[in-house]
Amino acid sequence: MTPVLVYPEALVLALPAALAWWVWCRTRPARWLEAAVLALVVLAAAGPRTAALRGGSDVVLVLDRSESMGPERLEQQELVELVARQRGPGDRLAVVVVGEQAQVAMAPEGEGSVRLADQRVGPDGTALAAGLRAASSMIGAGRSGRVVVHSDGEHTGRDPRGAAAGLAYRGVPVDVLSVPRRGEVDAAVVDVELPELLRLGESFIGAARLISDRRETRSWRVLRGRTEIASGTVELEPGRAAVIDFADRPTSPGLTRYAVELEDEDDARPANNRARAALRVRPGERVLVMGGAGEPGNLATALRAAGMAVVCIGEGRIELADLLGCRVAVLEQVPASALGRRGMEDLAAWVEHLGGGLVLTGGRRSFGSGGYHRSPVEPVLPVTLELRDEHRKLSLALAMVLDRSGSMAMPVGGGARTKMDLANAGAVAALELLSPLDDAAVIAVDSSPHLVIPMGALTDPASAAATIRSIESMGGGIFVGVGLKAGGQQLRRSSKGTRHLVLFADANDAEQPGDYRDLLADFATAGITVSVIGLGTPADADAGLLRDIAKLGGGRCHFADTAVELPRLFAQETVLVARTAWVDDTVRLRPDPRLLAVLGRHDAWEQGWPAVAGYNLVYARARADTLVHAPGDPPGPAVASWRIGTGRSAALAIEVDGPASGELLDWSGYVPLVAGITRWCAGADEADIGSLRSRRIGRMVTTTLELDPAHRERWPVAAPDLVLVGGGDRRVAMLPVEDGVYAATWRLDNTEPVLPSVALPDGEGRSALLGAAQVLPYSPEARPRYGRPPGTAVLENVAMLSGGAVRGDLLDVFANPPSPGRAVDLAPWLVIIALIGVLAEVLQRRLRLQPRLRRRRGKAENAIAAPAAKQPTTPDQAVPPTPASEAAAEPPSEGLGGGLHDALRELRRRR
Repeated sequence: MTPVLVYPEALVLALPAALAWWVWCRTRPARWLEAAVLALVVLAAAGPRTAALRGGSDVVLVLDRSESMGPERLEQQELVELVARQRGPGDRLAVVVVGEQAQVAMAPEGEGSVRLADQRVGPDGTALAAGLRAASSMIGAGRSGRVVVHSDGEHTGRDPRGAAAGLAYRGVPVDVLSVPRRGEVDAAVVDVELPELLRLGESFIGAARLISDRRETRSWRVLRGRTEIASGTVELEPGRAAVIDFADRPTSPGLTRYAVELEDEDDARPANNRARAALRVRPGERVLVMGGAGEPGNLATALRAAGMAVVCIGEGRIELADLLGCRVAVLEQVPASALGRRGMEDLAAWVEHLGGGLVLTGGRRSFGSGGYHRSPVEPVLPVTLELRDEHRKLSLALAMVLDRSGSMAMPVGGGARTKMDLANAGAVAALELLSPLDDAAVIAVDSSPHLVIPMGALTDPASAAATIRSIESMGGGIFVGVGLKAGGQQLRRSSKGTRHLVLFADANDAEQPGDYRDLLADFATAGITVSVIGLGTPADADAGLLRDIAKLGGGRCHFADTAVELPRLFAQETVLVARTAWVDDTVRLRPDPRLLAVLGRHDAWEQGWPAVAGYNLVYARARADTLVHAPGDPPGPAVASWRIGTGRSAALAIEVDGPASGELLDWSGYVPLVAGITRWCAGADEADIGSLRSRRIGRMVTTTLELDPAHRERWPVAAPDLVLVGGGDRRVAMLPVEDGVYAATWRLDNTEPVLPSVALPDGEGRSALLGAAQVLPYSPEARPRYGRPPGTAVLENVAMLSGGAVRGDLLDVFANPPSPGRAVDLAPWLVIIALIGVLAEVLQRRLRLQPRLRRRRGKAENAIAAPAAKQPTTPDQAVPPTPASEAAAEPPSEGLGGGLHDALRELRRRR
C-alpha cells in the first residue's frame, strides 16, 4: 500500500510555489493554510498512486450442473468446501454454476462458502461459454486469478473455446477437472418432419431421420398421443442417416402430438431415442362445451339444432391442444379452479392471440362467485368482476391469518418473488375488494401470532397494503391453533353482521392445531365463519386438517398447487363472503338496440322477453357491447360481447341451463340467442393474406412472415409483433426484411409445443395468422454427439488455449502469482482537499475571522496593562518628555489620529 509518484519530476514546481508564497502570502493571516494548499497542488501534479487489493489471488469455480453430469453433481459441494479451505491471506473464491444458463452463485469472497442445493439453473443444457464469461467478470483489475472448470465438456450453445481465448488475453489460465463420459454406443432420432397444417380428414406422410455411431439394427415405432401408428426395424450405419416414413390421418382437430421412438437398450444416451413433434389440424365450425359431467344439456342441444358440431366434456383441466381443436369454447358454470392456472392462461392466450372465441355463462359457480376475479381469464371478458361500494348490501369484518413460516421463504418460478410475497399480494387483493364500511385485520403467524393490521376500518388502504407487503418469512412452522385464536379475538372486536376468518397455511407444514374443534364451535356460536386457503394439493400431509377446519368453520377450503394462484383465491373468497356477486332476484330481461347490429333481426326479439330467477352482478367494459340488460337492483348486463386481440368473447351473466333459468328455456328465442352469440364468437377464419413459416436450428427458431401483394390494402402499417403461445407466452418484435416480408428469431426454452401467431388487420378488428407448431425433439443436453469432438477433448482445448492445465484434483489452486493490486489515483483526492482549503481561506477573509481575533487579543492585553500605566499626578510633577525613538516604537493609538493606515483600518472595522 506504499504510495508511488507517477511524475516525480513535477516536484520541481515546489520552488516557484514556495517563492510565490514568500512574496504574496507570508504576511497574510492565513499564510499557513495557503502554504498547505500550494503543497497539495504540487503533490497532486506529481501523480501519487497506491495499490488496492494487493496480494493473494482469485479462484473462480465453474461447476457444470447439467443433467449429463449424473452423480458427479453430488460431489461438487465437497469440491467447493475443499477449495474454500485452501484460501490464504488475500485469497478470494467465487463460484459460477452452469446449466441452461450461467449464474453467479458466490461473488469473490475471502471467507465463507455457498450451498449449491439452493442454486436453480435448468439442467437441460450446459452454457459453458456463458459460465466462462461470467467467471472472467469475477476477476477484477489488479487481481491475479485462475478459473477451474468441473464439467464433462458436453456444452450446448456457443463454443467455450472462444471464451477461453478471451481469458487467455487477460492472462487468466483455465484449469479443467474433466468428467469423462461413458464410451458406449449412442443411437438417436435426429429430427421428425411433419406438414405445417392439415384440415380435418386429410392424411399425410411424415419422416424421421435416425443415426448411430456403429453398424446395428434397431427397432422403432411412431406414436400419435399414446396410440402406435407405425413400427419396424432399421439398419443404421455410422456416417449416414437412415430415413423412415410413416403415414397418418388425424382423427380430431387441434394440436396432435407425435413421437418417434428408437429401442434404447444398451444406449449411452436414451434421452435422445425419443423425439417429439406436433401438427395442427384445423377444426372447422366446431364448438367445445364444458360443464358438469360432460353430458349434453339444453345448451348443447340448442347449438346442435343450429347446425353446429358440438363436443361436450366435463369440467376439468383444459390445454391449448384442446382449444386449438375448436372455434369456440363455451364454459357452462365452470369454476376457475376446475380449469387450473395453466388452463386459464392457455384459454386467455387462445382468445387474444390465436383468434379463439369464448362464451362464459352465468350461475352461482361462475364469474365472481366462480373465482374468475383477478384470474388470467378476466382480462379477455367483456365485463369486469369487481365489487363496487354502491352495490354492497352487507358490511363485512374480515380477518386474514397468514402463514409466515420458513417454507414461505422459498422463491417461486425461479424469480425474485417468494411464496410469502404472493401470500401478501393475496391479502392485498382481498383488501382491495372491501369498502370503508368494512373492517379488516391481518395477522402473521409462525410459532406465535403477530398483529400486522388491527381490526378496524381501512381509512388508509395504500398504507395498509404497504404494511402487508412488508411481511417476511421468519422461519419455524405455523401454529394453526394460536393463529385461529388470534384471528377470532380480532373479529370479536367488530360489530359487523358478517364476520369471517381466512386462514392461509402450507398444506405440508401446518402444525399445532390445538383443540381447534372446540375453538371453532365457539366461533360458530359467535357467528364467525372460517375458510382455508392451503398452499399445496389435497394429497399433502396436512391437507386433511385444513379441510376439517374449513368444514367445522362453515366455510370453504381452497388449494393452490402454485403460489401464483394465491391472489385469485383470496379475491374469490372475499367475493363469496360478501355475497353480492350473484343477485338472487327475479328480473325480466330487456334487449338493447345493439342486439340487432351484432346478432341480426329475429322474430323472437320482437316478442316479450323472459324472466330469469337471478343474475351475476358484473359491469360492462368501456369497449364492450351490452346486448341484453338485467334491470334489477342493482342493474347489470345480462349479455355482453366484444373483440379482444384477434379473438372474441361473450358473457352471458344469467344461468342458461339450470334452476335459475326461469322462463328462458321455454322462450322461442332461446336457440337463436345462444346459437347467435356462439356463432358470433366463432368469428372469421384465419387470416389469408400471407404465410407464416418457421425454421429451427437447435433451440433457435427463425419465423418469417410473407404478405400477399394481392392484398396490399390489408397489410399492417408497421412491423407486427410475433406472439408465441405455449411454453411460456411471450411477444417478439419482427423486423422488416424486404417489402412485405418480416422476420424474427426466438428461442425454444423447453419441450412444450409453441405456436407462433401474428395479428393482421381484418375489417373492423384483427385476425390471427398462425404458423406451424414448433417443438424441441428432446432436451439439447441429450443431442447426439455424433460428428462432434468428445467433451474431454473440448475441455483440453480450453485449457491449452488459456494456458491452463488438465487437473486430477483441486489441490494448490491458489498457487498463483500474488495480485499486483489495482492502481488507485490519489491526485483527485488531493485536489479536492486543496479546494476545501481554498474555500476555507475565502471564508476566513470574507468573515474577517483573524482580524477580529487579533483585536480582541489586543484589547485584552491593554486591559491588563492599564492599571500599571495609570498613576496620580500633581501640578508639581511634570511628565518627562518622551524620546523620539520611544515615540516611534509606541503602537499607534486608536482613532483617526494614527495616520492613514489606522484610519483605513478603523473604517473597515466600522463597516
